[in-house]
Amino acid sequence: MKLRNRLLPLGAGLTALLLAAGCATGSQPAANSGGGDENGDITFSFWGTNSEAASLKAIAAAFEQANPGTKVTTNWIQADYEQKLQTSIAAGTQSTVIEISNTSLAGFAPSFAEQQVDPAKFVQPNISEALKFDGKYYATPFTAKPKVMAVNLDAFKAAGLPAPSPTTPLTLEEFKTIVAKLSHGEGKKRVFGTSNMWFKGWLTAAGGGFYNADATACTFGDQQGVATAQYIVDLQKERLAPSSIDIEGQDQAQWFAAGRLGTFSDFGPWTVADFAKISKPNWTLVPVPGKGFPMEVGGLAIAKNATGKKAETAKKFVEFASTQQVAQDLLIQGNTALGVPIIAASTPTLEKVLPAERNLAAFTTALKTGLISPSVPREGQISGDADKGITSYTPLGSGKDDVAKILPGLNDKCTAALKQ
Repeated sequence: MKLRNRLLPLGAGLTALLLAAGCATGSQPAANSGGGDENGDITFSFWGTNSEAASLKAIAAAFEQANPGTKVTTNWIQADYEQKLQTSIAAGTQSTVIEISNTSLAGFAPSFAEQQVDPAKFVQPNISEALKFDGKYYATPFTAKPKVMAVNLDAFKAAGLPAPSPTTPLTLEEFKTIVAKLSHGEGKKRVFGTSNMWFKGWLTAAGGGFYNADATACTFGDQQGVATAQYIVDLQKERLAPSSIDIEGQDQAQWFAAGRLGTFSDFGPWTVADFAKISKPNWTLVPVPGKGFPMEVGGLAIAKNATGKKAETAKKFVEFASTQQVAQDLLIQGNTALGVPIIAASTPTLEKVLPAERNLAAFTTALKTGLISPSVPREGQISGDADKGITSYTPLGSGKDDVAKILPGLNDKCTAALKQ
């Protein structure tokens, strides 16, 4: 799942941050990976839910089993991951191996060791490309998190609509026509054709992006961005999609289970466990319309100050977690997935979690076609400020102002921040 906890500036408040980091990490404290190279034991920091942490701890245990005498101390950071990671780097106490998302890589790359990555080991080249910064690899991919769309087959049948293709995405116009036919009712009994619409996701689906390809400018306020925002606002006005106000404090998976949604368009691998409990309405997975939503890639970085035997073990651990089937299969725990395995031998693993009619193979398709956003330094602060303006002033959030008037100005501020 994409990180929501963002970077804090370092400086006068460093001591307080260090104290907070020491008190709030979830597992073993991260040891200083620099120096002390008399043995090859390593530490491994990561974030995630209970089930995601279980996957990563299982991978660490499998590595220990495959390498007798080697110890991997896991450091599960349950909150404020990036802030605590930044603090540990400033103090020189970061773990030897560090989980990092492609979206956050740019802000941390100077503290990571350069790696050698073979793109041919993964199911498609842009999985590894996602973890490059300035033309060099600073992390190795170990999981991908594409998104797909759940459809309420009972709702489609009641509306006299055929189920969407399990492999070919709808166009955005086809999607709008379908959700109009799926929507009906009033008040709290209103059935919406689709779930609340994530602007960044639908912008990618429409062929746009929050940033340009080389991350030198924000582009969410260009012509395509405004058109996509208006597309969402129109669906909300016509009550074909719930607004953020409609869903405030509510779980849309529960809306889907209650039959209040015809489609659920923000379905990641971590959503499988919630939907595994839903037998009625009948449902299946299909591609997200258009070009699909952005795909996050999870990577494993090695601390730049790791040397000697620790650095050697770290390289072996990263290679093991990223390319060995025994490790990649452990990304799936029961019916919960940390992400989609990225090697050919393990990509079917997730597909087998639920019966074939649920079409978890849609994740494999999305994995091979997924689009990846560029990594941006200070991305959390920059996109967070833009998101705050979008949600405050426009109907994409709780505001009422015209998106055509608001987005270009916010876009200019975003680009200026990007260039600082």
